[in-house]
Amino acid sequence: MLEKSKRINTKKDLKDWLSVEISRYKINGIKYLLQITEGAILKKHQILLRKAEFHYNTGHKLRYLFYYVRLLKIQSKYSLHIPLNCCAKGLHLMHVGPILINGNASIDEFCSIHIGTGIVAGGGTDFAPTIGQHVVLGIGAKIVGGVHVADGIAIGANAVVTKDFLEPDIAIAGVPAKKISDNGSRTWNMKKLQG
Repeated sequence: MLEKSKRINTKKDLKDWLSVEISRYKINGIKYLLQITEGAILKKHQILLRKAEFHYNTGHKLRYLFYYVRLLKIQSKYSLHIPLNCCAKGLHLMHVGPILINGNASIDEFCSIHIGTGIVAGGGTDFAPTIGQHVVLGIGAKIVGGVHVADGIAIGANAVVTKDFLEPDIAIAGVPAKKISDNGSRTWNMKKLQG
């Protein structure tokens, strides 16, 4: 779970977080109203998640319940199990599909999560993963137990992370996961922008 200082605590925080997150889903008008595209569903999910978090964190019980019930409906329908106050600003869900995050996990800013991922406690404990900034989780990646994943790491598809990776800006993959490259998510994004 995120530290209180990294949560949505003011209306300004809410506005800032939503402006960053929903700008990635460029869906408006009739497509958004009818929820007929993947982007529209993800945009609605992000709005409900962040508004539920804001009202929970500020003690607005009735407003929190209003948004939380709507959030649970969309999460149940699309298997998006993302608890409140686990994901910092800039969360980017790549597709609609199964995502499971333990309520004790902590995911820092600007992380991208693909479908089929699990960020879970392990070994019958409550110790859940701590994930740094700008981490990308590939399709089907699993992070298990009280492990730490450093900033800028790209986690390959179907990787199973069961130990700490404290070196930033690398790529990891495999079962169990191991370092495969010095090109993490931020390195890859810079190359993409340059060329």
